[in-house]
Amino acid sequence: MDSATFSPDLVCRPYRQLARNARLANARLDRACMALRPGEWEAPRTSFFPSLKETMIHLLNADRYYIDTLRGDLEGPSVPPGTRATPAEFAAERADVDDWLVDFCETLTIEALSRKINIPWPDRTLTETVADTLLHVFLHGQHHRGQIHSMLSGTSVPPPQIDEFILTDNVEARVEDLAALNWSEARLTR
Repeated sequence: MDSATFSPDLVCRPYRQLARNARLANARLDRACMALRPGEWEAPRTSFFPSLKETMIHLLNADRYYIDTLRGDLEGPSVPPGTRATPAEFAAERADVDDWLVDFCETLTIEALSRKINIPWPDRTLTETVADTLLHVFLHGQHHRGQIHSMLSGTSVPPPQIDEFILTDNVEARVEDLAALNWSEARLTR
C-alpha cells in the first residue's frame, strides 16, 4: 500500500472503537449508579459539576447536542430528554444516545469523516469536520467519565473499571458487558 493511501478501515475503525468503548464504559457507570444507596447519585461531591447526577446529565446533554448537529437536527432534539429523575431513567436515555452514536460510527466512510458540519454556538457558528467533531465528543466523554469514576470512589459502590474494552487480551473482563448489549467479540473488534 502506498504511504499516501489509507484503507478506509484503517481510517474509520478508531471511530467505531471509540464509540463502542464509550457505550461500554457508560453502561458500567450507569450500573454502578443504579446500585447506589438512595440520595448518593444527587449528593454534593467535589468536581466541576457538583454531583454524579449533574455531571452525567451534562455529558448526556453535550452528546445529544453534537449528535443532533451530526444529524442536522438542531431545530430541536430528535428524541426529547427523559425525566432523568433516577439513575435507571437516566441510563435508558444514555443507552439510546450511545446506541445511535455506535450505529453512526459503524457506517462511517472516509468521505463522511471529511464532511463539514456547522455547530451553532451562542456567539458564532463553528465549521468542523465530522472527524474532528467525533474526536471532540469522545475526548469530552472520557474527561467526564473520569470525573464520574472519581466521584464514585466516595460512595457505597466501588468505581468500575472503564477502559481496556477493546484490547484483545481482556476478553474475559467484558463477557457480561457484551452479553448485556447482545454484542459479540467480533462486533466489538471489527
